[in-house]
Amino acid sequence: MEKDERPNFTRDFLMSPQPLLRLLARTVKVLLVAVGVLVVLGGVVYLELESIVEALDSHFSDRIDAYLSIDKDAVARLHDPAYFAAQSAIVSEDERTVACISSAEHRILINDPADIPPFFTSAILASEDKNFFEHEGIDKGAVVRALAKRLLQESRSGASTLEMQIAKHLRGGTGRQSTEIEKTGDMVMALRLAREFPRQQLLLKYVNMPYFGRGQYGIEAASRAYFGRAAKDLGLHQAAFIVALINRPALPDRSFAMDPLLRSRDEIRDANWAESARGTMRVLELMFDHALITDAEYARAAKRVAQLRKEIIPAGTSCGMHDYFLERVRVLYKDRFPITKGGLTISITRDDGLQDVLAKAVELTLRTYLARHPNDRDNDQLRAGAFAVDFTGDVLAEVGNVNFNQRKYDVIATGWRQPGSTFKVFTYGSLVERLTNDVLASKPERETIEQIAASVLERCTVLDEPVYVSLGRGRGAKKIENFHSRSEPEYRGDISCRVALGESRNAAAVRAGAHAGIKNVIDLTYRLGMPRDAKHLLQPYPTTAIGASEVNPLSMASTAAFVNGGFRVTPRFANDICRDGRSLLYKDAEDRPLPCDTRGESHPMQERVVHPAASAAMIELLKGPLDMGTGTAAALRSGTVPGMDPLGDEIWKLKPDDRKMRTLAFPFEKAGEIAGKTGTATNADGKTSDVWLILWIPGAPERPEKGVVLGFWMGKDSKVHPLGDRGSTGGSGFAESGARNWVHSAAIVLAFLQKERGLLRPGNKFQPIIRDDVLMAFEAKKRSLQSARKAVPEPKVGVIIDRSPPKDSGASQMGPFVPG
Repeated sequence: MEKDERPNFTRDFLMSPQPLLRLLARTVKVLLVAVGVLVVLGGVVYLELESIVEALDSHFSDRIDAYLSIDKDAVARLHDPAYFAAQSAIVSEDERTVACISSAEHRILINDPADIPPFFTSAILASEDKNFFEHEGIDKGAVVRALAKRLLQESRSGASTLEMQIAKHLRGGTGRQSTEIEKTGDMVMALRLAREFPRQQLLLKYVNMPYFGRGQYGIEAASRAYFGRAAKDLGLHQAAFIVALINRPALPDRSFAMDPLLRSRDEIRDANWAESARGTMRVLELMFDHALITDAEYARAAKRVAQLRKEIIPAGTSCGMHDYFLERVRVLYKDRFPITKGGLTISITRDDGLQDVLAKAVELTLRTYLARHPNDRDNDQLRAGAFAVDFTGDVLAEVGNVNFNQRKYDVIATGWRQPGSTFKVFTYGSLVERLTNDVLASKPERETIEQIAASVLERCTVLDEPVYVSLGRGRGAKKIENFHSRSEPEYRGDISCRVALGESRNAAAVRAGAHAGIKNVIDLTYRLGMPRDAKHLLQPYPTTAIGASEVNPLSMASTAAFVNGGFRVTPRFANDICRDGRSLLYKDAEDRPLPCDTRGESHPMQERVVHPAASAAMIELLKGPLDMGTGTAAALRSGTVPGMDPLGDEIWKLKPDDRKMRTLAFPFEKAGEIAGKTGTATNADGKTSDVWLILWIPGAPERPEKGVVLGFWMGKDSKVHPLGDRGSTGGSGFAESGARNWVHSAAIVLAFLQKERGLLRPGNKFQPIIRDDVLMAFEAKKRSLQSARKAVPEPKVGVIIDRSPPKDSGASQMGPFVPG
């Protein structure tokens, strides 16, 4: 066989190393150049990343936003001071927080970077962004480390800066895993945030942002929810615990554990607490590693981590709405101001001590009634409430119904009930007003308020005889009955208004309403402040004079105008509503917000709605029910035993010493003036449906405006379900009445006012709360008359002295009173 002599290039190439080495060298050279270029480019990008992204962002922002699904208006929204929903605090007059109103994001804002507690700043930086004050929105070193670990398939490492976490919050991504596109968008947004806000402002935004569990957002709300204290008052270990919750919110309260093998509640709770402790220690260790705390601080805090479980308060004990008064505040202002998210301060008028004792009085009346009627099948419908309003209109206390947690309906503030005989206050008030105008227009002129009032009282008489009112065409007439004791006659004939009101005589009141004009009675009731509700209008019928129409219970406080000198009393639950120390309710002459008025000193002066002489006359009428001593209400003067039915048998079984010790009494010589009126409304069967007691207590001589009107009411959800069995057609026991149900419990409220608030003291009497122009004119005239009398010498025999005033004198020439 012949040998093949043809050339073989592959064989020759492989047998010669030079070509192979040259190819390898060229390949390595290309790779090195490529790597070098990449390194240089990477270095340039690393060093100038912010500038590169900023340049791209400035030229292609719309395209970047569209591709990365960035909300271009998000950063602008963050400039809005109201961006973070902040709770509104309800504070007392001494600026003590008693409750709060919040949106779903319950947040208490920190408004100044200087107010961020240093421990929290250190803990957040160590745990979340140690280079916060060095980078410009992106921590490039952290990004590189995170990418390297991902390439090496090691555990994932976070690279989010505080700005990136804020960006995630702005796009609504908190609480879920982000995609790569979303993370890239967060980086772009972080750079924008770093350009828009100073470092300290970004830190301030961040501390108010995270969710920590228990419905709380921001470090301030979280501190109060977990430890019951402000963030500035927490210890280092407690601050570290709060910061550890940023990545594991609500961990201590979770109903599940990371270990699926744990089943029992105790095992899950212990495991979560152990994890919380490890998270707290991690934050402390990072703070120590970054030299943000000393060795001693670290050692003390680490030692106290084990105590955290005992220091944390139970969930649900933070502030919130928990009674009728506070809920009424929320309802009144929720549509006028952003109270759920505006970070407002609402200063309320409530007297907490009086609120507590008023609630006890309501509970006492309920218990006493239920003990008297244990087998009443409608007892589950029993309702009761009370209010206390001072003579300027401040609501000092309000119990709107029975059991706020079960029944949110506030009968006192929003309900409508028949007032029974308490409405006679308006009836006689209208009659007195008419007589006052008659006296002012008559001759000879009365010079002083006292003279006018005396003339009015002299003229104020009514006929107490049987009276019938029509029930409508073809329905006949109804006889108006007088409810009277066995010692009193059924009808008295001609009697003074003081006796008629003191004995609450219905027939006389119907005639008083007719004499005044029932439409005038209704007009006066609305003028004083009763709401004109389309579904509950006062009806122009004769029986309205004795309480047949419905009224709003709280608006019965308007009757205080009859005893405070004639000034409107409109119930007011808040002194002021403020933001950042400035009022949202009151402005100065230049339309600038006034400083926040937590004590109610900026209220506009009350409007006069009743002539001062009519007020003086009404005071005498309204003192009658307690001072005449003929009704059960008079027991407030003579003595009553709280919690015991004044008409029951048990009270007589008490030993004399025991009864004396338990009796509360407020005689005139020890308690000064008191005015009052009871009321009992009935249904079609003549059985009691509503029972009332209204009391007026004068303020101290130096503070007449601090007088108080107290209102008490009890009834059932429907008038068809009566209180007790006794009615006009008979029945067992005594009929239920306002005095029987409320006098004994109202006594504990009077005792509180006497002992704790300086009311009901000897010499206290009703007097005008404002010296307005009308009153000052009368007082000036009175002083002038007194001076004139002193200057007149004793007349000689046969000399006639004319003591009549000049015909152009001011106050005495006043015509009929027309409220402004």
